[in-house]
Amino acid sequence: MSVHLIEAVRLNDAGRVEMVRWGRGHRKADGSAGWEAVTVEQEVSLVVDALHFGDEVATAFKVGNDLVLGPRVHIVIPEYGIEDIDTIDHDVPGRTLADLPRF
Repeated sequence: MSVHLIEAVRLNDAGRVEMVRWGRGHRKADGSAGWEAVTVEQEVSLVVDALHFGDEVATAFKVGNDLVLGPRVHIVIPEYGIEDIDTIDHDVPGRTLADLPRF
């Protein structure tokens, strides 16, 4: 099982995430979050695939010079029926997918 971190999103006109900037994450020796490799921009469907394969996906927010883990991400199926993603704790102010930087 891999752990992936989403650091930025691209939203479509309807406000849904259509792309993410993400990468494989790991914990540094001091316990803080870090990157295992460079981040890439990919379609949200690849995040959905990773979640189906059992990988863990979480948000990562830049606070000063540190990378801070945010809420985990899970699959949601809205009324239009296409699998999408959202944070598990979507009520945490300032820590939703919409609060991530945009690209």
